[in-house]
Amino acid sequence: MLIDLSSRAKLRVKGTDRVRFLNGQLTNDVTQAQPGTTVHACVLTVKGKLCADLFVTPLPDSFILDCHSDVRGSLFSRLERYLVADDVEIVDETDQLSLFHILNPVIPEAVLPEGTVSRSDRFGSEGRDLLVPVAFKNLVPKLVKESPMEPAAIETLRIERGIPEWGRELSEDVIPNEAGLDESAISYTKGCYLGQEVISRIKSLGHVNRHLCSIQLTEGQELHAGDKLVDPAGRQIGTVTSAIHSAAGNNWIGLAYLKRGFGQPGSRCRVQSANSSDLIGSAEVRSLPVIQE
Repeated sequence: MLIDLSSRAKLRVKGTDRVRFLNGQLTNDVTQAQPGTTVHACVLTVKGKLCADLFVTPLPDSFILDCHSDVRGSLFSRLERYLVADDVEIVDETDQLSLFHILNPVIPEAVLPEGTVSRSDRFGSEGRDLLVPVAFKNLVPKLVKESPMEPAAIETLRIERGIPEWGRELSEDVIPNEAGLDESAISYTKGCYLGQEVISRIKSLGHVNRHLCSIQLTEGQELHAGDKLVDPAGRQIGTVTSAIHSAAGNNWIGLAYLKRGFGQPGSRCRVQSANSSDLIGSAEVRSLPVIQE
């Protein structure tokens, strides 16, 4: 499967101090990042909330950071704000680079001369990221002999695999641990970074007040983002953030934030319309990912 991610923002960070600088800004350990492997990380506020979640691709003379297009400008400004006397330059190369993800651990050798290939788990299983100059974008599907997936199919895959997305599950109000990003994007053994105190405190406490879960509709016709999840007494315990009808599961499934104590797999809740108090169905909490490979 070939996924075109070229709409994502792409920032190049270069300069002799780039490793030290990024390691003080990102939640994951950039000092351990190796060429050929793309690393998941977050950028936080001092209160531990998200500025962005992103992927870091090490190159011989720089790093490429790719993130959701909605945070293109804010991430650039956020990183530049902390440049003082560092030998670091941040360049927005969104319009110069195309990015693809291939859900296959092996890609044709013909791609390699024109692009940078790195191992990446951004869709929950081993695949390959391919960065190419934008001039070669139209050649990639021909070289890998696959057509890019349609946006609806990508969204289905994302929800089935429990991958949070900016503007849906992720925002400036979210702490990464709430979205499960601590499992892939946070190092607890690296040096200091902005927001670390909050993240370390959460690890010591062992919990957050809400957590991202998968749900599956058990009664009712449809599930929609914004629908409320309520307990038998009618008290709201969560909110649906994304929903699709999955052909693999032949049912409506979704991602939702549930309050602590209500996210145990197998738990049941009622579904309430986003715009009223009408009950429109019931749902069961499932383990992430809701659809296994």
